[in-house]
Amino acid sequence: MLLTPLGDIKLFVNNEEIEFTAIKLDTESHCPDVNGRYLIQYKYKSEFKNQEIKCCIPTLDVKGEIESGERLEAISFYKNDIKLTIGVEGEFTDFPNYIDYSGDYLSNGIQYVTFHNTSHRIFNFGVCWVQPLTEKNATQTWFGADPTLMFLTCIQQSGKIV
Repeated sequence: MLLTPLGDIKLFVNNEEIEFTAIKLDTESHCPDVNGRYLIQYKYKSEFKNQEIKCCIPTLDVKGEIESGERLEAISFYKNDIKLTIGVEGEFTDFPNYIDYSGDYLSNGIQYVTFHNTSHRIFNFGVCWVQPLTEKNATQTWFGADPTLMFLTCIQQSGKIV
């Protein structure tokens, strides 16, 4: 579990809650005002078959706003002066052309969906929030929750691949 200003982030696999370790990351030049920036990883093996891997805030009571980009799916939640974004790698579709998984937006988070042909991999979730939210720093959580950028930060911080 990861405590955020909007509630506890939890990870579920096929609707069963699982334990995880959130990796705290430094802020970068593209997100200097954020208050929290974390990478959550789930190790998937092909023998697990079809899975729904959810990263969400079960107690969340605000509507999300989809903020996707190229090879990035993200959803942001706003409450008072807080913006929290959860991002994943990929593009959500029923029949991916170049990736062997998909996903869905949820009312309280986001999820990966694996297929029978999904290969071994680590699924990454990026979680990032800013408070107070201003017009000037509103895009920082989008950059801060991009798992691709987070992965590069992990390498820079540790000097090795996570």
